[in-house]
Amino acid sequence: MNVRQVSLRRWAALKGWTTRRSFTSSVILAVLSFASPAAAQLPSIRVVATGGTIAGTGSGDLSAADLVARIPELSKVARISTEDFSRIGSSSMTPELQHRLARRINELFASPDAPAGIVITHGTDSLEETSFLLDLLIESDRPVVFAAAQRPPSEPDSDGPRNLLNAVRVAASPQARGAGVLVTLNGEIHAARDVRKTHAVSLDAFKSPDGGGPVGHIDGSHVVIGRKPLRRLTLRPQAVEPRVELLTLTAGSDGRLILAAAEFAQAIVLEVFGRGNMAPVIMQAVGKVREKGVIVVFTTRTRGGRVELSTEANAAGVISGEDLDGLKARMLLVAALGVTRDPKVLQSYFERLAGR
Repeated sequence: MNVRQVSLRRWAALKGWTTRRSFTSSVILAVLSFASPAAAQLPSIRVVATGGTIAGTGSGDLSAADLVARIPELSKVARISTEDFSRIGSSSMTPELQHRLARRINELFASPDAPAGIVITHGTDSLEETSFLLDLLIESDRPVVFAAAQRPPSEPDSDGPRNLLNAVRVAASPQARGAGVLVTLNGEIHAARDVRKTHAVSLDAFKSPDGGGPVGHIDGSHVVIGRKPLRRLTLRPQAVEPRVELLTLTAGSDGRLILAAAEFAQAIVLEVFGRGNMAPVIMQAVGKVREKGVIVVFTTRTRGGRVELSTEANAAGVISGEDLDGLKARMLLVAALGVTRDPKVLQSYFERLAGR
């Protein structure tokens, strides 16, 4: 072991890096931070890890530092710092955790040494929900970009490293400023408001079918953003309301699930047929839960197109989810009910996100 290695090991010991893997990852990050003067001109990017397939398994075998250490090309793109927010599969995400994550991102951007952008590594299962909630809650116009993977690092053709590298490229790009929260997988850049997971295992799983497609793409090392999302809303709740249920009408639905959900839910998002259709018995159940003060939002179960409310639904105080799908409509209520319970104000939020 040479003098340089001894010095690095002593320095790592002072920092509390005792395991071989954490030492190796940290030394690589240290070398990146002590790079040439040209590297000092690169933008600073914070990588915040939450777990997911990109980190190895649902519980996240690899830390943020480990993920970065596996991609030497990052040293040419940005000055990287890392932190681990959680190590869970995104199927275990909760509104409370998502709110904490949003607050942490706001804290980072408000700090004196705020990064130029932030990349969040996340599982794909609830990625569309977490990214949308953060789009509603993050106050800075600096880039926030989600990266994920459909194949874990143990597979030779894992898409994680490429997606993470591309996410850092996007977060470091001046083009991404003011574009809201973005999601990048498979070389495409999507707006959080529009993106959906459309396939269980395909690398091309994330699409924005009703948002006009991706807002941009990565061409080699170049970030190309063709348009910035306009249908956006920023909320500042002190707390979120997790007791929002999502129900889907099916042939033969009789309203019993709606009545049952109202026993504990503060709000219900109901995916109705087509443009707003339902059997009379369903509207009767909705009327009963509205009398109890439960907020009800209609969206279409087709996950495409806008809902229109009937005269009866309007009279009951039902809210139109406009063209948001059920998952996004629920997340909007999770955040918005921390601000207001006024149906008219809540309706205005949905209309703003619909571009009305």
